[in-house]
Amino acid sequence: MAGRETHFELFLRKNPKSSWVLFDVCSDRNEAIDKARSVIGLHPNGGVRVIKEEHDGATNGYNSVVVASVGNCAEDPRRKSREFEISPTPSCVSPADLFKPPARKTCQEVMPRFLERHRVLPGELVYRTDLLEMLEASGSEITQAIQRVAISRSGGGEDLHSIARQLHELVTQAINKSFKDKKSGNHLKFDKPLTAILARAYKKADPEAAFTSALADRLKTAPNWRDKLSCLLTIWEEVETLPDSDRSFCNEILSNFFSEWIEAPNTLSVMIGETRNMAERLDRLIAVLEPDIQHRATPDPLAGLPTAQTLARAISIGVLPTARNRIISIIFEELSSNKRMYPDCLRTEFEIMKQFGDRLVRLLMGERQTEMYDAFCARSNTLMTVDTVEDYLSAFPVEERPRMLLPLAVNLAGESAKSRLVSLFRSHLSQPKYEVAILGTKNPVVTLSHLRATQRELLNSKLPDQDKLHGARDLDTLGVRLLGQSQLFRTMIKKAGTVEKAALALFRLASEALPQGQSAALAAGTATKLLQAEGLKERLDANPDMKLALAQLARAAQTASELDVA
Repeated sequence: MAGRETHFELFLRKNPKSSWVLFDVCSDRNEAIDKARSVIGLHPNGGVRVIKEEHDGATNGYNSVVVASVGNCAEDPRRKSREFEISPTPSCVSPADLFKPPARKTCQEVMPRFLERHRVLPGELVYRTDLLEMLEASGSEITQAIQRVAISRSGGGEDLHSIARQLHELVTQAINKSFKDKKSGNHLKFDKPLTAILARAYKKADPEAAFTSALADRLKTAPNWRDKLSCLLTIWEEVETLPDSDRSFCNEILSNFFSEWIEAPNTLSVMIGETRNMAERLDRLIAVLEPDIQHRATPDPLAGLPTAQTLARAISIGVLPTARNRIISIIFEELSSNKRMYPDCLRTEFEIMKQFGDRLVRLLMGERQTEMYDAFCARSNTLMTVDTVEDYLSAFPVEERPRMLLPLAVNLAGESAKSRLVSLFRSHLSQPKYEVAILGTKNPVVTLSHLRATQRELLNSKLPDQDKLHGARDLDTLGVRLLGQSQLFRTMIKKAGTVEKAALALFRLASEALPQGQSAALAAGTATKLLQAEGLKERLDANPDMKLALAQLARAAQTASELDVA
């Protein structure tokens, strides 16, 4: 192998959990790709990579380039750890910072079990001294939470123990501050009408903290997630009756509480109800963000869900931006996950995905565009796996399966998923069952027309040009093989009766029925040879209509002989 200037190495992975193993080396590119396609038929869950190794005279080494991927070659996605992947937030430099929304969000990420066990939101916890006392007494939970934050912040090379010690001192000071504020009367009880609570909060040194503490006191009486949501919605509806300045002040604080509630485990089902699948769940989540739900043409996804309708009304008038952004993030996270939206039918799932995409585009109007594109690319890659596609295609006859893949391309996002679709398409063309169905046909003209229609649909698709061209050539190669074993030309010439009629039939076959490329070229070439028969020129001169028809079809056949994505 060392003596070759260029060679092609084939690596096989039998399934997504296996390692890549070198199993063959070829000197010819096409031979390597053909071997890759034949091998993948034995490992339907696996993948094959063809890597070009080109000798570099300057370094006396080899430059590696992946020239083809067949089957499932994507990296095995791993489930993200919720506990240790903490979203970046501004560093806390004072105890007061731990009462702000960014720190409360971090608290939700590093202490999910404590919050879930006590059915409490971070915005409540930092103002409830009874829970802070319990948390401080437990020791282990608060220590583990601090360690997780320290780990996430030690990436810059700082000493982990030093960061943890500083954070521990800051948390201790924040807890002491909460006790002190309560003792000095800076924490308010929600024991009066909202207007009175606001008036008291405005008199405090920190009105925002005072009003937040009052909300925490009100939420203390709600023992579960459903009651907490009802409580927040009731307060919001009362806030809507206040003057503009008061309404703006309250809604900014309320929005953070709504966002924390949405982030809590298993709370969304309280708002949008139990759903049969992810598609129904996403349908309702998107509906929560859509304005004027009562005027929609289609049935309301939130019908019979009053809490979701109330939250949707609040979001639609722009008063809960934090909660809105969190729901958008959840939608993108679910789209990016490996879980099927609609497991019953792949094509239906693609159609649903397209509908969701159209709704989100109208809803976001360019906002968070990159995130949305990445989410739909991830969803497309998830659906373009061997197992998913094979399950979908199993409902169709063998000879129809490659063609039934092509309608899926319309709703695919990202070049990776599109290239993967073509790889799956080409792998089906080379499967023994498909070749037997095509080459064993009893009606070669119908089968060749089917190959041409499939090729035309492929070339007209929005798949990558180079991938389309490879797939079109594969179909053309099958056409050439079928022509060779069916003796179709000989049969047509015999039935035509005259040379000119035989040439006309072959030109028409090339231009209208055969796959573009070599298949059409063979028919056109055979017809051209027939036109060289002795005495034919004189007969055609005497029959101008036949001469014109032959000339027109010859030009069409020549065009069909040139295979190009354009």
